[in-house]
Amino acid sequence: MMLRAWCLVGVAATGCSAFSGGAGDRPEGFRLIEGRLLVPDEDLLGRQVTGLQMAALFVDGDGGVEPFVSSVFDPAAQRGEAAFVAPVRGDVDVVLVLQVPSASARGIGSFVAQLRFDADQSLLPRGEDDIDLGAVTLKKGARVPADTVLSSSAGNSPLAQVDSDGDGINDAADADDDDDGTPDGTDTDVAGDGVDDAQQILEALPDDNGDGVADLLG
Repeated sequence: MMLRAWCLVGVAATGCSAFSGGAGDRPEGFRLIEGRLLVPDEDLLGRQVTGLQMAALFVDGDGGVEPFVSSVFDPAAQRGEAAFVAPVRGDVDVVLVLQVPSASARGIGSFVAQLRFDADQSLLPRGEDDIDLGAVTLKKGARVPADTVLSSSAGNSPLAQVDSDGDGINDAADADDDDDGTPDGTDTDVAGDGVDDAQQILEALPDDNGDGVADLLG
């Protein structure tokens, strides 16, 4: 597993380098994924927690996962909504999850929910463009937390904000996102980051007990 982790530090987070979220302050080669989480109550979470954070996870196709995490917030203290922003490498596809933070608040934590958008997609494509998800809501599914889903605001589709091949057409409207000559409908690596998309989603990770949550995120 990759051990590198990137994080944005807010008042409640500890152990990482400070990052204000400004365009001139971000690490070179990174972009920002941001939004406002409508803080769920314990009934929606399915458990009592004292901290939550957003994490963008790069699944490398070989079993490694590199996390890029936001600051930690206390849902009990921040009823209503909590702004989040995470600096993410621009050259990789990622999956965005809500998690209970790890002990260091820098790594992979305990899974709560994952973002799904545009006909049940979960893979955010690589690119230089920042992504603003707007207001993000949480909805429980049949299995908690395996089927618990995050949804972005109407009009804040990630694909409409990303232009993977830089041709001036956003990925939502582009029939060939990476300009490799293979239409997206038959392309196994739509954004062209070099790893098959099917190997970069959470469902590609081992789940030995079959509960729907990858072992690494349990």
